[in-house]
Amino acid sequence: MAIKLREHVLGNEADIDGLQLTENMSNFINSLSPEISEVLDKISSSGGGVWIVGGAVRDAAMGLSPSDIDLATDLLPGKLLEIFPNAIETGVAFGTVTLKTNSFLLQTTTLRTDGEYNDGRRPDSVEWKLSLYEDLKRRDFTINSMAIDVARRAYYDPNNGIADLESRTIRCVGNPVKRINEDALRILRAYRFQGQIELMDWELENNLSIAIRDYSFLIDDLSKERVWQELSKILGSEKAHEILINMLEDGVLNVVFNWGRRSNNKLTSALRAGLKIDAAATFALLNYQLDLPDLKNMCKRLKLSNAEIKEILHTSKIARKIPETNTGYLRLYRYLAGERWGQIIRLARIFCQFNMESNFHSIEPDYLAKIEIALYKLPILTHNHQLVDGNWIMSSTKLTQGEKLGRLKEWLFRLQIENDLQDVSEINAYLATIQWQNSDFTLWPKLALD
Repeated sequence: MAIKLREHVLGNEADIDGLQLTENMSNFINSLSPEISEVLDKISSSGGGVWIVGGAVRDAAMGLSPSDIDLATDLLPGKLLEIFPNAIETGVAFGTVTLKTNSFLLQTTTLRTDGEYNDGRRPDSVEWKLSLYEDLKRRDFTINSMAIDVARRAYYDPNNGIADLESRTIRCVGNPVKRINEDALRILRAYRFQGQIELMDWELENNLSIAIRDYSFLIDDLSKERVWQELSKILGSEKAHEILINMLEDGVLNVVFNWGRRSNNKLTSALRAGLKIDAAATFALLNYQLDLPDLKNMCKRLKLSNAEIKEILHTSKIARKIPETNTGYLRLYRYLAGERWGQIIRLARIFCQFNMESNFHSIEPDYLAKIEIALYKLPILTHNHQLVDGNWIMSSTKLTQGEKLGRLKEWLFRLQIENDLQDVSEINAYLATIQWQNSDFTLWPKLALD
């Protein structure tokens, strides 16, 4: 029995000839949430035209499920706010409001053309042209410049985005020099799309590549928050290392990180090696020449969060330590490295293999590969929290509160981890054997990698 498709209210027609939906687009429309359909019908019933635009159309054309759905309409923002009283005034001056349903937030923008981009981010002014053709012409890349009329089951592609999807090409709409000068963040977005669109090998169109190399210096004028927002998505991509190699060769990373004149031969070789590491480890790898204070300053300059900075610094610090082969040390290494110990030891292997860390000059790369295997084989600690507290230690030693007590507590916890002690009686046995009573407590072992 055939499934009856919902009939949507016809809104205003576009000023472009429509094309028959592809099979993937039809499947997307057929599975559209009723909540979104109700929003589309409400706009059309109020005398407007409405189209799904941008990344949702791109993803739908590729058979992917869009994570966000953006709309374009020929209704002015004020009219949208009348129709949808609970809408969010996202950027009314630029024609954007966000329509809310129970499950979705739909960013909806009035059809427009943009004035000059004198701040390298937003147009100085916008004009309501109420033309879908003109609106799609102002967008960044052809693959993002398509629209779908759900009610008419038609799509619009004045910039040949479908052809570029099929050829896996990222191409600017219009002149790439003009587009980049309008907003240099489009440089990073171009690279990001190479990794965001899954299961495909994407190429930057030749004129776009040339424009990126010629105008990458404009990235330095962007807000660091916007740069990091795009860069963090690149670092988190499955294709991060491939994209970063392209960014290195095009000189873009030199601008992003303000490296100045330096050789990137080791870094390029390391990225080509294909040993996959996560975003924090990759950030540390890219900046392997920096010591911890300078790496911290780099993170702050790019406006990373405190949590992100802490993770990157921790990763870089531990990855520069040479693990010992004995089981106790390996337990300590894995405990201190934390849940991401696998990423950290892989970064250490890269540092060693490509001679990027002076500590590793005397060891062979396969040494760390063996360490990684040993770490994986190591049983999980019975307890990863300390079995005894300060009160127990004071009761057992007659020590009073102070630095000495804290240092003994730390020493006992290290012994617990190194030996995988399982109960308090074992802690007590070690306490009876270590020289804590008549020795300089400032020299006692710390909970740290030596």
